[in-house]
Formats: sequence, structure tokens, C-alpha cells
Amino acid sequence: MISILVPLLKRIFAVQLLLILVSFCSLNAQISLETIELPRQINETSGLEIIGDNFVTFNDSGGESELYFFDKTGRLTGSAVVHEAHNVDWEDICSDPNYYYIADTGNNYGKRRDQKIYRLNRNLILKDSITLSYAAQKSFKRRMTHPFDAEALADFNDSLILFSKDRSTNNSAVYQIAKQPGHQVLVAKDSLYVECLITGADFHKDSGLMGLTGYSKGGSQFLFLMPDYSVPYDQSKMERYVLPVMPAQIEAIHIESPSAIWLTSEDEGLGLPRLFKVVIN
Repeated sequence: MISILVPLLKRIFAVQLLLILVSFCSLNAQISLETIELPRQINETSGLEIIGDNFVTFNDSGGESELYFFDKTGRLTGSAVVHEAHNVDWEDICSDPNYYYIADTGNNYGKRRDQKIYRLNRNLILKDSITLSYAAQKSFKRRMTHPFDAEALADFNDSLILFSKDRSTNNSAVYQIAKQPGHQVLVAKDSLYVECLITGADFHKDSGLMGLTGYSKGGSQFLFLMPDYSVPYDQSKMERYVLPVMPAQIEAIHIESPSAIWLTSEDEGLGLPRLFKVVIN
């Protein structure tokens, strides 16, 4: 009997602890969180956009050049191959009225010379690309700590904004990119003091709200909200929320409204990938 009760009590305690954490977060940060499991086909979900009634995502770091569609219940509804595009390390997706933009900008070891942003038309057909390099990068030797990785891309009025994932400082450089195809040399326009690694971005045009996701080296997951976003930005207005979703690695964000925000997390080898709905009270 004791051998049966101990695992049961452990599970009850774990559930109670999660409820306490969510309640604490809701009380102090004024948020609530809903979790939805996603299919294993998108176990490395990175980037999140919405097309009609469905979300669109893809797998990063050498996954197929394929987009996956799923609904708000987590049910996979279809997929589409992006022909003539190569997924070296796709990290984020955003859109404007004319194009979808896929950021092939992951650069874990600082040695890439082929970062780019693919431009797809509204039928998800590849049209052209924007190739990128960093003005400050002089060395392309393989290393783990450097400032030339970027995983977060957002459409911002007439330009794109790329936020760096900087393992050397745990801050994020901000690059503004013109939407025209061709080569662009990146020079930082701003730097955000975030104390974590930034993984996803989205801009809500109607409200002027920019949102970022990130995680710390210890595994804590963060949501940053920046109302009235501009470049440069007054960081005294930036709000940071600690999300009670460990273990996880949140990689993407889509802002449905300033009070309803969707996030996705990779499975990290610990179960299924997940979709989170964050409600700001």
C-alpha cells in the first residue's frame, strides 16, 4: 500500500506546486497560463505566425524547409514545403500585408557567413531573400560565446527588427533591416538589458506592443512586453514576466492582442512540444 501511495502523493504534490506557482505568478505578474500539447512533428518548433484560423511554425537547426500548420487545440492541420529554400537554422517568422519573412539567422557557433531572411509571397511561394552580415564581426572561428547569433524577428512598420541572442553579455542588440532584397550589413541601433537569451519576437501593430521571449542559462523562461515600441526604446517602460513552465525552452511568440499572447516551446527531449496561451489580466 505504501509503495502505491508514495508515487500518488508525489504526483499530487507536483500538481499542487504547479498550481501554487501559477497562482503566485498570476497574483504578482497578473497573468494566467494555459498549456496545450503539440504534435511530435514540430518538436523543435521555432517561430510562430498565424494564417487564417491556423498557426504556422517550423523546426529549427537543420530541419526540413517545411512549414507546419496547427489550430488552437494543437491539432496539426497541414504542411507546406518552401521550395528552393534551405533550412540551415530557421529561427523566426513574421509577416506584413505583402510577404512572410523567415529568419535563417541562427548562428550558435559564430561561424556562419550565409545568414538570410527569406521573403515568401502570401501564397507561401519563395520570391527572394535579404542576405545579412554583421559590421562588427571580424572572426568566424567556431566558439560558443559571441554576439552574432539572432533568433527573434519582428515586422515593425516599414522595416524588420532583428534581436540578437548574445551569450557573451546576456543582453540583446537591436538591428533594423530594410525590407528590400539584397545584402545588408547590420549595425546595432539599440541594446536591451534583458539578462537572458532572446529567442522570439512579435510586434502588434494596432497597439504598438513589442513582445519578446527568452530564457536564462538556469532554465527560467521570460516574456518581455514593450508598449509604445520604438528604436531606440525607453527600457523603463519594459515589463518582464517570469513564466512557470520549467523545464521548457520557449522559442516563439505571437501577439493576438495586448491581453492574449501565444508562445511555443520545444520538447527539449523531455516530452512533447507545447503551445501556451498567456492572458494578461
